[in-house]
Parts: sequence; C-alpha cells; structure tokens
Amino acid sequence: MTETPGLKRKRNKDGSSREYWEARADLVKRGFRPSSVRLHYPETLEGRQQLAARCQILQAEMLAWASREGKAEPRYDGTLKSLSRLFQTNTDSPFHSMKYNSRENVLKTLVIIEKTVGARQIDKLLGPDFKRWHTSWGEPKEPGKSPRPWRAKHAIDTVRQLISYGVTLGFEDCFRADTIISKIRFKTPPARTSIMTAAHVTAVRQAAHAEGYPSVALATTLQFALTMRQKDVVGEWEPAEEADEGGITYKKTRWVNGLTWADIDEKMILRKTHTKTGFVVEHDLKLHPAVLEEIARVPLEKRVGPMIISEATGVPYKNRKFTERWRKVADKAGIPRTIWNMDARAGAITEAYDLGAAETDVMKSAGHKNRQTSARYNRGTIEQTSRVAKMRMEKRTENKG
Repeated sequence: MTETPGLKRKRNKDGSSREYWEARADLVKRGFRPSSVRLHYPETLEGRQQLAARCQILQAEMLAWASREGKAEPRYDGTLKSLSRLFQTNTDSPFHSMKYNSRENVLKTLVIIEKTVGARQIDKLLGPDFKRWHTSWGEPKEPGKSPRPWRAKHAIDTVRQLISYGVTLGFEDCFRADTIISKIRFKTPPARTSIMTAAHVTAVRQAAHAEGYPSVALATTLQFALTMRQKDVVGEWEPAEEADEGGITYKKTRWVNGLTWADIDEKMILRKTHTKTGFVVEHDLKLHPAVLEEIARVPLEKRVGPMIISEATGVPYKNRKFTERWRKVADKAGIPRTIWNMDARAGAITEAYDLGAAETDVMKSAGHKNRQTSARYNRGTIEQTSRVAKMRMEKRTENKG
C-alpha cells in the first residue's frame, strides 16, 4: 500500500505544482464527498509525513464510507477501534463540535491508536496497559532520534476522550476503563522556556524590511505588543461548504479570525475577539509606538481588509506559510532556532510580569479566562525572582529595626 494513497499533483502555469487528494471515481459517482481535497504541506520531512498521514486518513474515511454504504452504521464490539469509529461517525460525538484544525489533529492521533492498539478489548485493559502505550508512543521513530513526548501526550489524551465518550454511551467496560485511567498520572512533556524579547522583535522587524516582507514585521510587532496569538493576528483558512458566500475565499476555504483594518477605530483603539476564549480585548495603539511605526509604513489606500497580507500572493497567508516565512526572516535576523514565532505571546506576558504588572491586568491584556492560564505563559526571569528576594530582605530589615 502506498504511503500517500489518492495523492495527485497538478502543474501550475509557472512550473510549480499543487497537490490534491482525490477520491476513487467510482465512489464519487455513488455519492461520496469530498471528491478532492487540496493539500498544503511544506517540502520538508515533517511536511511530507503530515501529507502522508492526511492522505491515509482521507483514504480510510472514503473506504469506511464505501463499506458502510447500504449497511448498518458502525457497531460497538468492545474494541478501542470500534469505539474510535463511533466517536468519528456518531452525530452526537464531541468530535463534530471541534474546530476543523483540532479535528484534523485528533484524526491523525486516531490513526496511530487504531493501528497500534485498536484491536484491544476495553474490558481487559489495566493500568499497566495504558502506561505501556504511553511509553511506546513516546519512543523515537528511529534509533538515535529524539523521543516524542508530545506524540505520547496527544495519544493518551485522545484515549481518554474515547473512553469518556464510551461512558456517555453507557458502555460498562468504558466506565471501568475510565476509573482506571483517571487514577494514572502520565509524565507530561517539559514546558517551553524560550521567550521572545523586545530586542528579538526589533531584529525581526529590521530583517523583515530588509528582505522585503513588511507583513512579517507588522505581524510580529502586533503579536508581541498586544500579547496576541498568531492566528488572531494573521488569521487562518477554514473549510467552507459555500466558499462564495462573502468574505475572502479560496477553493472552498474562507479566511477567518485575523486582524482587519476595520478593527481599529478613529481613536486608534483596536478591538479584537480572541478566537480561543471569545473574549473581546481592547488595546490603545497610541501606547505602542512600535505598532504605530509599522502601521505608518502602510499606505492609507492599502488599509482595507486583512492587516497581514502575503507579499507573494496579495492575500492573507495560507496556513503554515506565515510560520515558514517568519522562520526565514528570523534566521536572517540571527534569532536562535529555539525561539519560535509563538514565543512572542509568552515573551510579552513574561515582560509584563517582570515589570510588576498585576495578574488581573495581564489576564485581561492576554484575553485569558483566568489568572492561572496567564501564569502558565509566564516564563519567570531573574527580574521576578530578584524582586521577591528584595521584598523579603526589606521585610527582615524592618523587623530587625
């Protein structure tokens, strides 16, 4: 079996190629949809692995549809695989309420689970089974390679989801498995410690303009200054059944969630609804000179629609393309590879804590639901520990006096 079933390549006029997954013609005639899916993955080892996984998932969905046509819906036979299929196909499953990108990530993990432990009977599972799976999923892909702790975490989290869903369906074996797995604490991957600093942002801005990518300079400045996630600044492309019903569309996808020039009012107040929490956050851009400097570089006639536009295409960046462009600019700026674009938000929050900002204010600025979430982004620095040490020493001096 090929690693990329259904993969097709079509050549563009400029000589480059675009990739699609295409369903079998006979099944399309019988009503299977989608008939094709455009694939956007970089020409890197990780990108090719993601491409292969996506093709395998789409192919499996197509074949599952073909096997179900005219037959009864999937039935639960006590195996983890059958529970996984119910989780994917039942209309009441939480799987269908996930955002499309979260659903794709879960699908990739379900492929791993079904392939490795799908045949296991849930009523036979014990604590050592779950621990062994977690260890196995985190092992290096090849000898000499790095361990994969995040792969293990995502897989065991998805197993929890499956079993919890089985509980809602009233399966007794899932009640038992849920009790067992709830008593186990799995080792979590180490938290990131890298932060982006104001100096890093300045270096990226300079390199971005030198390379002819002002969009990267503007986006990075907005992310750091306003403690915003990349998707809330740059936006993302989501599947759209009717891609011609308004908005910015491309091949049955619609651009959503990013900043637009309309989000800034005449008083230079930016209002943005954070995608993840749904909270509306306001920022006075007059208090952020770096943001004003980048905005001033944009001609007035171009301050319409999305704020971050790819210089190469004239439209918002396609998914993952911004991160690739940012990394190239960051390399030119001499930014260590350990620092990622996503670290701008953590860097901004850490800087706020370093300066003694109140937890509730940091929470509001970052659009978080609670202070605990903001605290997780705080990658505590010497300024914070030194401030605590000085306060303790001052208190002791007072007591002696």
